[in-house]
Amino acid sequence: MSPASTSSVCYIPPQADVVASTGTPRACDNPLLLLWRDIRTLVWRLYLLPKLFYPFSSRYPDDELSLHWKNSLYLGLLVFVTLLETLLCLVASVSATLLPGWLSTGIFVAILGLVWGLVAPIQGPMIVESRIGVKEAEPYPHNHERWIFVNGVMGGNRGLQSNCARLSQIFGRVITGIHNPTGGLLWDVIECIFQRSFSYNTYSTRYAYDHLKRCLTDASVHKVILIGHSQGGIIVSMVLDLLFNDLPVENMAKLEVYTFACAASHFNNPLRAIRPNSPSQRSAVIQYIEHYVNEEDLVPRWGVMYNVRCSRTRYCGKVFIRNGATGHMLNQHYLNNIFPLDNPDGDPGTKCFLDQEVMVDECTCRKREVHSATAAAAITSDNSICHDSSSSSQSDSGVEIVSAGNGNGICPDDPSNGKNGAGMTVRELSRLWRYLDGADPDAHETPMMN
Repeated sequence: MSPASTSSVCYIPPQADVVASTGTPRACDNPLLLLWRDIRTLVWRLYLLPKLFYPFSSRYPDDELSLHWKNSLYLGLLVFVTLLETLLCLVASVSATLLPGWLSTGIFVAILGLVWGLVAPIQGPMIVESRIGVKEAEPYPHNHERWIFVNGVMGGNRGLQSNCARLSQIFGRVITGIHNPTGGLLWDVIECIFQRSFSYNTYSTRYAYDHLKRCLTDASVHKVILIGHSQGGIIVSMVLDLLFNDLPVENMAKLEVYTFACAASHFNNPLRAIRPNSPSQRSAVIQYIEHYVNEEDLVPRWGVMYNVRCSRTRYCGKVFIRNGATGHMLNQHYLNNIFPLDNPDGDPGTKCFLDQEVMVDECTCRKREVHSATAAAAITSDNSICHDSSSSSQSDSGVEIVSAGNGNGICPDDPSNGKNGAGMTVRELSRLWRYLDGADPDAHETPMMN
């Protein structure tokens, strides 16, 4: 029996920061402190490392851990590179301590060259496309959409192709994959830490930014679906930060963002206004952001699950956590359980993931609303001082203090009638499943235009 059918789903409602009291970690803390925090929190969770690959058994040839001979060679090279670079990293550390600077630098450069040469055979073009789920005999009905996927750690070109093919099968769309090349597990983790702590824009980030900008400014494109997995979630987060600076709200509103096992430390989605009396006070630029997580997966435990519960960190979007579920592979451990190809209704006598009733994380909601109320009170106090009046009204200050109580204060109730999802199923709260098999949830709505 699959983990998805036996475990409940924890739901963290989207963050509605109506007084703009949250921020990104890089805007609030010293980068060196962020570096230390990232290393510390990762080390504390290393006991989950074996669960990245569990369950190991695969059901389909395009599963990441499939023992098909071609995939076995691909996996073998990734494992070999990871073990070798770990050993070489120890050698480099010793040489830096005992040898002269010029010699240790030469050794370090040689190690980088060796690793690059080993992974070169599994790399490929920066962009790939899959239309395996599109029925060629019929006119393609989704020419106004662009579906873009960014892969995660340990992702060679073969892995990217299989991920795009599976997404195309599930959603019946043409999927464009942007390659986030791997340098082995150790190198990828170090790269993640530098991305999160120092805003390091890799070539993949810059490439994704350019591609997305072209899509969002294309007048013939009405909707852009952006999907990230693992480290791809970091890239998606950083690309959004860049695009929010460069594009008008009307263009950014075309976006919908979905992540699996997201490793990002923050997720921005600016409000259109922060005035309480404005009808758009709870309206964010991007209408749909969703994160899907396996609870026992090391990467999101270090990424989305850790940071979304920090009340002062901006982490926008709904979070669905499969309690007790393990594994990090997109096809094998996420899509097989959330959107199975052969049995969409789950095992007989059990509820599939989409039909499970969610358990709302009330603790996170309460922490958020207390933080929001404290920030709102501070702003009100400052405004009172500025106006030289201790009895300034709410209309003078322009801020509405969010009252702490039942966990609803800072979590919007968009589809859940003020209950933050309590008593609702994943299917009622989620947006992504509405695209299954080529469906269009906005078929009867006016498309988003430039």
